[in-house]
Amino acid sequence: MKRTATPFAWAILFALFCSLPVLGQTVTGSIRGTVTDPTGAIIAGAKVVATNAATGVSTTTTTNSSGDYSIRFLQIGQYKVNVSAGGFTISNYGPFALEIDQTAKVDIALTVGSATTTVDVTDQMQPILNTESATLGLTITENTINSLPLNGRDFSQLAVYTPGAVSPGFPSFGGSNSTERSTGADNEVSVNGNRQQSNNYLLDGQEINENINNTIGYNPSPDALAQMRVITSNANAEFGNVNGGTIVAVMKSGTNQFHGSAFAYLKNENLSANSWSNDHNVPGQIVPINPFTSTQFGGTIGGPIFRDRLFFFADYAAARSHTGGLLTASVAPAAFRTGNFASLPFQLYDTQAAGGPVPYANNQVPITSKVAQFLFAHPEIYPLPNAPGIDALGIQNNFVGHQRKFNANDQGDIKIDWHLHSNDVFTFRYSQGIARDGQITNPLPVQFPSSSDYPDHLFNATWVRSFSSSIVNSFAANYGRIRFNSGVTTDPSGVFGFNGNNLVGIPSAAQLTQGFSQQTFSGGSGAFAIDNVGANPTPEIFIDNIFGYSDNLTWQKGKHLLKFGVQFIRYQQNSFYPGNDGELGSFTYNGTYTALPGGTTYPFADFVADRSSDVSVGAVTGRTGQRQWRDAFFAQDDWKLRPNLTINLGLRYEYSQPIYEVNNKEANVDLNTKAIILAGQNGASRALYDAVYNQWQPRVGFAYSPTSRTVVRGGYGISSYLEGTGANLRLTQNPPFHKDFEQQGVAPGTVNGVYNPGKFLQAANGFPTTQVPTTTFYVWPKDLKPAVVQEFSLTTEYQINNTSSFQIGYVGVLGHHLTDPYWGNQSTGVDANGNALPGPLDNIVGVGGVIKITQTQSASNYNGLQATYRLRPTGGLELTANYTYSKSLTDDIGFYGVTNNNSGQYYQQNAYDMRSEWGPAGTDTRHNLSVTGVYNVPFGRGKKYGGGSNFVVDSLLGGWKLSGSEVYYSGFPVTLSSPAEFSSRVFAFSGSARPQQNLAYHQKNRGLNNYFGTVGTTPGAGTDITVCDQSVGACTYSQQPQGAFGNVRPGTFRAPSFHNIDMALAKSFSVYHEHRLEFRADAFNAFNIASYQQPDSNVTDTTFGQITNTVSNSRDIQLSLKYAF
Repeated sequence: MKRTATPFAWAILFALFCSLPVLGQTVTGSIRGTVTDPTGAIIAGAKVVATNAATGVSTTTTTNSSGDYSIRFLQIGQYKVNVSAGGFTISNYGPFALEIDQTAKVDIALTVGSATTTVDVTDQMQPILNTESATLGLTITENTINSLPLNGRDFSQLAVYTPGAVSPGFPSFGGSNSTERSTGADNEVSVNGNRQQSNNYLLDGQEINENINNTIGYNPSPDALAQMRVITSNANAEFGNVNGGTIVAVMKSGTNQFHGSAFAYLKNENLSANSWSNDHNVPGQIVPINPFTSTQFGGTIGGPIFRDRLFFFADYAAARSHTGGLLTASVAPAAFRTGNFASLPFQLYDTQAAGGPVPYANNQVPITSKVAQFLFAHPEIYPLPNAPGIDALGIQNNFVGHQRKFNANDQGDIKIDWHLHSNDVFTFRYSQGIARDGQITNPLPVQFPSSSDYPDHLFNATWVRSFSSSIVNSFAANYGRIRFNSGVTTDPSGVFGFNGNNLVGIPSAAQLTQGFSQQTFSGGSGAFAIDNVGANPTPEIFIDNIFGYSDNLTWQKGKHLLKFGVQFIRYQQNSFYPGNDGELGSFTYNGTYTALPGGTTYPFADFVADRSSDVSVGAVTGRTGQRQWRDAFFAQDDWKLRPNLTINLGLRYEYSQPIYEVNNKEANVDLNTKAIILAGQNGASRALYDAVYNQWQPRVGFAYSPTSRTVVRGGYGISSYLEGTGANLRLTQNPPFHKDFEQQGVAPGTVNGVYNPGKFLQAANGFPTTQVPTTTFYVWPKDLKPAVVQEFSLTTEYQINNTSSFQIGYVGVLGHHLTDPYWGNQSTGVDANGNALPGPLDNIVGVGGVIKITQTQSASNYNGLQATYRLRPTGGLELTANYTYSKSLTDDIGFYGVTNNNSGQYYQQNAYDMRSEWGPAGTDTRHNLSVTGVYNVPFGRGKKYGGGSNFVVDSLLGGWKLSGSEVYYSGFPVTLSSPAEFSSRVFAFSGSARPQQNLAYHQKNRGLNNYFGTVGTTPGAGTDITVCDQSVGACTYSQQPQGAFGNVRPGTFRAPSFHNIDMALAKSFSVYHEHRLEFRADAFNAFNIASYQQPDSNVTDTTFGQITNTVSNSRDIQLSLKYAF
């Protein structure tokens, strides 16, 4: 697609000195104020000097004709302000802390007197209130970052401790992703009801996102960070390319003194409590914790190259973890390997008999599956049980085998700050990380391990130029290369190699990965479930090259602080991806072909009989390279209408170029003509969807201070952003460049009194490429558009004293045009005979074929009451407490779903009825509490108390520090489900549907084994009976009616609450002057609180309503040693 620049764009470029050279969004601070005389009259021409206490660098300006001054783009840290004017004494104010994106209001009233006399201003409140803008957010200080116990030392966990932020996947912090980089979306925060994948992560103003999946691409070491700020609402026009939170991290800089550290952290099984499931799932037996070792080590160094001018900072961080020991699995017992299922407590049926289902005599099922025949003949590869098992039949966890996993990471940063002279400041940073992980062995030889690596390279450069005391320009250029290479399987057994499918009897083309196609035993009776075998790897090779260029100009003009800027980002998204259907493919067995329609199913019986319900496999022809520009232009006016009233007026315009492939390897479907269109052919554009030119984003707000201690802020803004959607929904995944083959069988059932045996698929026939020409097509409609989110808030904040404040207020968010995938070829109904009507796009993919359309039709709604108490460091104590009472609704949870949450599926049950999907968002929790605290006990040498202590007293009683954090969520939504039954209504998706509710639900006697109650109910009692009211002989819930959808809505129940407390205790010893040695113990989930996982919500399961595990991790203790100077 040809890109043209508008006259407006060229005008902005010219006004900004034609700067050529992600986003240069503010990672600095500002000081703004008014200088007056003792009578309150303004003083023009006063000299104002702001000095950084750590570097000694001073920035000078003068007040304008209105007596106002503004100093922009200041490095965060401690500052002093010096003000002088003829006929007045010199006034010194400070020191005070300047934070990220803060505009500190420092008004100075000069005293008449000699210009050689200096007066320290001590009767003025510290500038901790935000009196200059309506922006909401929270800043995490260096003291908090370095002191909090962060599991895995993952900096992104800090975003959780922000009002309105919630992470359903909080227990994932500390996992392998944390020690490397957050390669998954499972633990990312949702900010004010927005999707977890809609955040924007910045490091020194540079975007560090992996763009295709919208995950964090680089995980800086906490020891290298000076501050972090989470902007949650009403950001000024400078910030964009985001719908959720903007997480801004700033790396440390060198100072006039050399500072550094060396550290090492250790965790292993000897320091950890056993898991709840190991202690409770086997009556009378405690399963020991698996051995593991996790170490993290590294160091930092920073200081002057030339004092007051040139500084450096560098850090190195590494991680190594190994997990081994025993792991349980569930394998088929000896009897099942002969087709003998007599031990099952229910009858199996041959559904293919002409007159209807016929019971298998003694539950003896013929073994017709070639895969089963091979596995059963080779117990050395598919071993027999070696443990008693924990269910009545001895199936679940009846095998114990060895596993080995590893994770490794090496990363580092170097940053240079060059104050060339008072008018020019340059900053350069280079970051590199190389992470690796994988599984060396699995308990079962027929489950194939894989490995991954994630190399990163980031470069960032900024130039701040002061043209005068009122005009300052900031220019930034950066480049990031973020790679994601994962999912290639290996075969430690040496039996299968690249010929696994042919060996087990599955016809297939030449394999690119080792193993054989996955055999999935889904649904059915969970109590006797058998683990899947085989593998379906989805090798992912993603290479994101991100080029960013920006220029921001500020101009203090009277009462107006004007800002203008341009931002350009170039995305290069190179990938090799076989799609979610995998390189080797899979055969899914749901048990419907060996059970009565609607009766109890046993998937493994279908496997033995080679009766698969779903077959899928992916294929790709080479690499793809997608390209896009995202451009933005903004203007902002912070207008000091009155001394106590600032009006914020901003306007941002964004242009997101439609994504195209460099070699036109894209295809789409025209939903109007129902024809396949190829990129760049027959008049079609290269992107195959239209550009959107109306991404205007107004930002308005106010900050009003009725008193010196109080500020009222309100704002409204619009942001716009198009999710990456993952590689699997991109147009590069379409034929002829990529072929996802998916085929679904037809379940047995009775329609209008006539029995239909259905149609199953067979592994012996291979994949759909060797059968009917059905396939999968991905569609982006021509009118696809970025999501639009409206944010609005009204808050008030009160400054209690010089170090503490309390804020409370309302925050609202409305989301429109959110991305949602849906099944575009779903049947629109049934005919008079109960047969499914043709799908609207059968001509593209054949009857029953799959069309996945990425539409932007979903919506969301968030309303919250948010309160924050913040105590800045005083007397050794720093504390932040946030409470949010909120409600978040949506009709689609997003393509990535929500971790630890059964709130619904990303695909709608009925694509033609979005209203039935409206309900609580997956991240909705009514009560949300987060607390962080650090207490440096003020006793010992150099402290308030015991400053003169001798060595022995100081060693015993001095240098103690206690820190901790707490998170509480009142419970996330639970959506009931039942096996999809579409024998007469063409499948909607491969998975669960929602059930039918027949009676009003009354819950009594809730417990872990009966979360949905016991009195008057009989879980899992008989066909289609889940929760029965015995007084009327009917069921509250049942499987949805044949050929129809269930009437249960999403999120009708709530899961148990989540509660976690982390604590740390540190003791430091003075070594020499400022050299200290610190021993520290971190306790994650310090009180070993059991926060239970969501109950089994499938109404046809015999385990319906049971909770069998916790979502929380067991207590982990981490020991560390740090030398700092």
